[in-house]
Amino acid sequence: MTDTSYTVLVVDDSNSNRLFLASILEEDGYRIIQAPDGETCLAAAVSENPVLILLDVVMPGIDGFETLRRLKADPATRRTAVIMLTSLGDQESKLRAFDFGAVDYIVKSANEAEVRARVRVHVRLAKANEELLASRAESLRQISAAQRSLLVKPSDLPEARFSVYYRSLHEAGGDFYDVVNVSDGVWFYLMADVAGHDVGTSYVTPAVKVLLKQCATPVYSVPESIAYLNGVLSKTVLEDNYLTAFALRINRRAGKAVYLAAGHPPAIYIPRDGPVRLAKCENPFIGMLEDSVYESATLDIREGDRFILYTDGLVELGLEDDPSSDLEKRLVDVVSGLRGLALDELPSALVRGMGADKPDDDVAVMAVEV
Repeated sequence: MTDTSYTVLVVDDSNSNRLFLASILEEDGYRIIQAPDGETCLAAAVSENPVLILLDVVMPGIDGFETLRRLKADPATRRTAVIMLTSLGDQESKLRAFDFGAVDYIVKSANEAEVRARVRVHVRLAKANEELLASRAESLRQISAAQRSLLVKPSDLPEARFSVYYRSLHEAGGDFYDVVNVSDGVWFYLMADVAGHDVGTSYVTPAVKVLLKQCATPVYSVPESIAYLNGVLSKTVLEDNYLTAFALRINRRAGKAVYLAAGHPPAIYIPRDGPVRLAKCENPFIGMLEDSVYESATLDIREGDRFILYTDGLVELGLEDDPSSDLEKRLVDVVSGLRGLALDELPSALVRGMGADKPDDDVAVMAVEV
C-alpha cells in the first residue's frame, strides 16, 4: 500500500518547471503529484491530501493567489501548507502571498539545496502540527468520554422515572444534568448549563455531582441546596464563570414538587389533567455572587404529572430566526402536542419539534414523570 503521508503537490503551468522540482524532491523520498493549473490543483488537493503544495503564482486561468484563496476557504484544504513559487522579486507579491495564507515562498531561481531545505522545514512543521491536532483530539475524546460517564442514565435509576436527550456541540459540553435520590420516594433533578463551550466547562460537572450528593438530602431545602452549590462553586471552579440551573425536587409520597430556576429557563409542567404551563421561579445565577439568596416555589402534584427540564439550546435557534417570536408560547404549544407520547420518546420529540436537532448549540432535555 502506497504511503501518501509525504505527498507534495507541485503546481506550475510549465512542464519543465514541474519536472525539475519533482526530480529534486523525489530524490528525497517524497511522493510527487503534479498539476498544470489552479483548477487541477484544487481538485488534487482534495483527492490526494498532500502535506505540502508548491504553487506557482503566474498561471493561465485562475492565478496562484486566487488558487491559494480558494484552498484556504475550503475546510478540506485550509490547513494544507502552501509555498508560493514566483519569479517576481517585488516585496508586494511576497506580502500578498503571506496575507493569503502561504507559509513561505521560493523564487524560481533558487538552487536545489534551498528548495530541499525550505520543503523539509515546512513538511516537518506540517507533520508536527498534524500530531499536535491528533493529540488534542484524543485528549478531547477522553474528556468527552469522562464527562458522559458522569451523566446518569435512566436505566441506572429506573425508580427516578426520567428520560433524557443530550448533545454537546463540542467534544466537551457545558450542559449537564444529574439525578439524586434524596430519600424513599423523594428525588432531586438538576439541569444546568455552564457559560461557554470550552473544555474547561466540562470540569464543573464532577464538582457539581460531588456537591449535590452532599446537599441534596432531607436536611437541606431546595433553596439551601442551591445556595450551598453557589457558595462553594463561586470560590472554586466558577471564579471566572457562572452556572445556570433548574432544580426540581419531587416528593412522590407527599405529592409535592419544589423547584427554582437559577438564571435558567423555566421548566415545563404537564399535569395529567389540565393545560401545559411553565414552572417559573427566577433566582440569581450560580457562581456570580457568593452570598446570593434563593427562593423556591411549590406545586401539588399527582401520579402521571410530568416535568420537562431543558437548557437554552432548545430555544435559542428560534430566537435567532425570529427575535420577536413568543418562544414560551411556542414551547407550550409544541409540548401540548406531544403529551400523549411515552416518557422515553418525549425529549427527542421535543428537540425535533423545536427545530433544535441541528448541531448549533449544546442541548439537554430531561423529562420526569411523577
